Amino acid sequence: MQTVRIQTAQNVFIEYQPASIGDRILAALIDYVTLYSYVILVSILLGSMEVNEIWIYIGVLGVPFLFYDLVLEVLLDGQTIGKKARNIKVVKLDGTQPTIGSYLLRWLIRPIDVFFSGAVAILTISINGKGQRLGDLAAGTSVISLNRQVGLAETVMPQVQENYQPLYPQVTSLTDRDVALIKEALHVHKNSESPDYRLLETLANRIKSILQIESTMPPMAFLHTVLKDYSFLTSN
Repeated sequence: MQTVRIQTAQNVFIEYQPASIGDRILAALIDYVTLYSYVILVSILLGSMEVNEIWIYIGVLGVPFLFYDLVLEVLLDGQTIGKKARNIKVVKLDGTQPTIGSYLLRWLIRPIDVFFSGAVAILTISINGKGQRLGDLAAGTSVISLNRQVGLAETVMPQVQENYQPLYPQVTSLTDRDVALIKEALHVHKNSESPDYRLLETLANRIKSILQIESTMPPMAFLHTVLKDYSFLTSN
């Protein structure tokens, strides 16, 4: 299966695995179990209260059942209860935050995707290779797995000598996400057949802005130095 490349706000591409068909099916089953459990429990409650008005049943049972996916994906940042359980979520392929319109478009096309017991969605996802059903293709979204397979080169901090002298003590103010982004960018740059030095320059300028420092060091050397400084200062 292909990977999905998501561009961050710092113009760095991070690769994710599309959610597998199995994960998406399991997520859907969990959502259905959640919905049907809700319907059964509320039906019992309304019956015990001797509620007979059909419009109450439609409002209390039908509306949540109909809008479940749309409302939860909007409120839970691209996830439903089932998606949270499988650690998958809806994202925009251009790296921007999915809008209500994106979720709405996916929801409107969902009846076509689930036609023939979901055969249309399964076929589309299998052919597309980017975790996209018809609704995703229309909305420019994909469903990715948040369980990223991270290589050793991306997780281990650079080794520094005990007598190493850090240049930028401000690096301790960086967040784990900032450091992970630097490692990711350097790793992608190193393994790319056609590396884009502008991305490293953009990220280096971003880190300089965060740390409020000035440096004439080349972007790649600067980012490597930041990692070394961070590794030394946070381990001592």
